[in-house]
Amino acid sequence: MLLPVSQVASLVNALKLTWVDKVYLNEMPREDLDNTDITVMLLQETDSSPAYHANSTFKGIAMGVEIQIFYKIDLANDFNPIEAEIALMKTLKDAGWLIVSSQHHTTDPDTNQLTKTIYVTKNEMI
Repeated sequence: MLLPVSQVASLVNALKLTWVDKVYLNEMPREDLDNTDITVMLLQETDSSPAYHANSTFKGIAMGVEIQIFYKIDLANDFNPIEAEIALMKTLKDAGWLIVSSQHHTTDPDTNQLTKTIYVTKNEMI
C-alpha cells in the first residue's frame, strides 16, 4: 500500500492539471520556498491510524492528507481558483477520498501568494 501522500500525488499527477506546476510530498525544497512564479501543491500526511475494528484487532487504515496550494502571484485573468479547487475535490471524492475540510483562502505573509488548504481522508482495508 502506498503512503497516503503518494496516493494523492499519483492521482493529482495523473490529472495533468495545467494550473499546478509542481507537486511536493512532505516538504518543499529550499529553492521553491520563495518562488512566486509557479503554483505549488504540498501534500503532507495527517493521519495513518487503525480503522475498521473487529474481533479485538483492526482491519484497515484511516489515512489523511493535507493539501496546501500556493498559487503563483501572476494568475491568468481567466483562471478561477475556486472552480479549479472544486474540480480537484470532485476528482478526489470520485477516487474514494472524503473531503473533510476546505479552508478559506489566505495570503501567505512572506510571499503574498494566495493559498488554499484542503484536508482529505480515506479508509482502506488491509
